Amino acid sequence: MRASNLTILTGMALFAAVLPGAAQATEAAAGHYVIGANAAPGAGIVPPEPGLYWASQTLYYQGTLGRSVQLPIAGRIESGLQAGFFSTAIAGLYVPKLDLGNFSLAFSVALPLQNLDARIFSGTRERSENNWSFGDMVITPVALGYRSGQNFFQARLDIFAPTGNYSTSSIANVGMNYWSFVPTIAYTRLGRNYDLSIGAGIDLNTRNPKTRYTSGAMFHLDATAIYDVAPGFGLGILASMMSQVADDRGGIAARLNGFRGQSFAVGPIARYNFQLGSAHLQTMFSWAPEFGVENRPTGNAFQFRVSGRF
Repeated sequence: MRASNLTILTGMALFAAVLPGAAQATEAAAGHYVIGANAAPGAGIVPPEPGLYWASQTLYYQGTLGRSVQLPIAGRIESGLQAGFFSTAIAGLYVPKLDLGNFSLAFSVALPLQNLDARIFSGTRERSENNWSFGDMVITPVALGYRSGQNFFQARLDIFAPTGNYSTSSIANVGMNYWSFVPTIAYTRLGRNYDLSIGAGIDLNTRNPKTRYTSGAMFHLDATAIYDVAPGFGLGILASMMSQVADDRGGIAARLNGFRGQSFAVGPIARYNFQLGSAHLQTMFSWAPEFGVENRPTGNAFQFRVSGRF
């Protein structure tokens, strides 16, 4: 595959991991990863050509946590949750002009605009809120790639900054009010008409100073297999999982036995590459229905992405 095409695949892949979410266990049964968020073609590729790239991503997630389940929200214990989450984000990715041989280096930043519609239940009492706000900014200070023939490897660090609105009086916070540091590794193998990609990362979270609650580390794994069925058009399958590997701590976490969560998803994915004037664009759509869920809502995540180069 030509390097110019690789750059577009990577714009999608690097951006896949920098979308703040609202759909895992930990505080408020929410966090900085949405199931299937990193499942994308070219997940292991860092652009070999210098330049400035852009990507946009729209995500919708809807899920329900049963009324019998207690969860921590804004420093309180609530019962049950219905959540509808919408996010649209823009990311920029820069590849400096460096002679690194088979290695490549990139930096990126993303800012989402998000809406959260939340409803909780406490006995016969119900409370609902809706909130529009900019979410937590994501900075990738370093993404290092290596390529060898059809094989591509990537290692990067994503940092989620607490820039989104957060209030202990609200149940619909799009901001998490804590930092997350996410070391990630990924691999892609490109064939003439197929793409196999897999990536793994772990969310390491700081304490929320307003609730004194620390969400436990969350491991997540995303994989895709896509086959081109027509020129520029590919169909495939994604598989994702997340599993909390450390208990929540502080605040009311002990009363909830650490509130560890997990989720799995398997669903379809499609991509379409096309030319628009002199620009080469790639679009992608995916659906990640959840199963095997513990201590978090069970639902569906839908994503649409498009990327290109300035």
